[in-house]
Amino acid sequence: MAKNDVRLDVNVEESAVENQKSLATQTKNSKALKSNSAKNPKAARNNGQPNVFQRMAKGFREMISELKKVDWPRMKRTKNNPGVLANTGTVIFVVLFFLVIITAFDSGLLALLRLLVGLE
Repeated sequence: MAKNDVRLDVNVEESAVENQKSLATQTKNSKALKSNSAKNPKAARNNGQPNVFQRMAKGFREMISELKKVDWPRMKRTKNNPGVLANTGTVIFVVLFFLVIITAFDSGLLALLRLLVGLE
């Protein structure tokens, strides 16, 4: 059991000195930010970030860049690809199919609820 007993000798004074140093550094940094904000009030308002229009423009540029990297499918049917129109038709058919099923299920539950409540 003595082999598993591990003791850590921590010098409390050294850690306290390190904490004081880090606190002093943080204080200096906050004073520097305050002095910069006194010189430039806009910098204090947005914390050094570009304004909203510059950020939106950057977002659109990144979005266009990513869209250029996309491997878009062909419109026409090929050997390995049924084509965009065939895929779109399949999606529309499936959506309409489930629309009919869910509407029928909803109507049935509504009729059952009216029967149980006795509205009719």
